[in-house]
Amino acid sequence: MTLDHQVAFDFDLALPRSEALAFVRDVERSLARASFLEELTLVEGDPTLVRATLPVNASFLGQRSLPFESELVVTESGARLVGRPLAPAGPGWAEVHGEAEVVAQPGGSRVGYRFDVRVHLRLPEPERWGGRALLHMIEFTARAVLERVTAAFPASVRAAAEEAEAAVAA
Repeated sequence: MTLDHQVAFDFDLALPRSEALAFVRDVERSLARASFLEELTLVEGDPTLVRATLPVNASFLGQRSLPFESELVVTESGARLVGRPLAPAGPGWAEVHGEAEVVAQPGGSRVGYRFDVRVHLRLPEPERWGGRALLHMIEFTARAVLERVTAAFPASVRAAAEEAEAAVAA
């Protein structure tokens, strides 16, 4: 089963463009408050490779940790994450693609984030109508959980941005 979800948001940042660019390009810093991600790391020896797990907890699915790996690409206007396919042995995996763009404005910068999250779940093939009905319930629940998890993303990035602003002001 494959589920897709998009997240897009913008906010003003009281940092000059150069510092705002540094913020969005520093994944560990910009996603430091993303409590919905576990084990966020840059791969040792390749600081452009980001790894983390996306915890998904649904009552009849149980707790699932879906790993993802994305390549960090620096762009002129910010940074881009390019999701990489995985083949883990577990219940599934995720692809995280995204882009952060910084535009200078009076008094700071405007930052825009756009993310596409694709979740791949391994489920048994339904053989009867009851199995297909269960599969539809699982899909509905998984979509709701994915939406709830990604809904926390804007606030977590904004909280990290506020810390960056405070560090510069100090």
